[in-house]
Amino acid sequence: MAPERGRGGGTTAPESIRLRLTPEAHAALATALDGRPSGSGIRLWVERGMRPHAQMMVDRPSPRDIPIAVDGVPILVDEASVAFLRDAEVRYRTDASPPGFEVVGPFLPSRLAPPPGTAPAEAAPGRADGPHAAADEKVRAALKNVYDPEIPMNVVDLGLLYGFDWADDGALTIRMTMTSPGCPAVEELVREVQETARRASGAPQVKVEVVWEPPWSPERMTEFARRQFGYA
Repeated sequence: MAPERGRGGGTTAPESIRLRLTPEAHAALATALDGRPSGSGIRLWVERGMRPHAQMMVDRPSPRDIPIAVDGVPILVDEASVAFLRDAEVRYRTDASPPGFEVVGPFLPSRLAPPPGTAPAEAAPGRADGPHAAADEKVRAALKNVYDPEIPMNVVDLGLLYGFDWADDGALTIRMTMTSPGCPAVEELVREVQETARRASGAPQVKVEVVWEPPWSPERMTEFARRQFGYA
């Protein structure tokens, strides 16, 4: 697990979340709170896992909440969700059916476009050139939506991908590592990477080979990830 350096212990200060609301989201949330009991707020939390995603509901505050106000809208955030919600943006999608909210940010998988502020593809470790370069980048883009279950960062920016090997029959082998040999989520993470890469590549077979040489270190992370964890 990559440690978060440069941060003190205890509850994160509200201003460090830097949450934003689009005008459409602001109007929709204000409407949702209209007529609710005094003190109600919008509870915003993140379901953790390899594909963390945000959930929202109108709720009453609890003593464990980190209350913040974004453009006058009261937001209730639990401490465990703060790391995922930093610099996130709450959007209200009127073009969806039915219309609904979407929360995107550098620490949440994007379902529409690359999250704002993520490192460009060319900065990712292990990028390959050659006849399969386009396919590699397509797989890499898909794997940016697969997160380490214990760290709010995707496997690409964490520098866990060591390389892609293509066989003559089109089969793909992904060489990747973990942040530590004792990572409890190895099997689960391997399955998610394998299935995501299979869907993205269209390869008849995808194999994930976990390697430990060279050992992972924070230097393998992209500049974006190193900056977020306080290494740059």
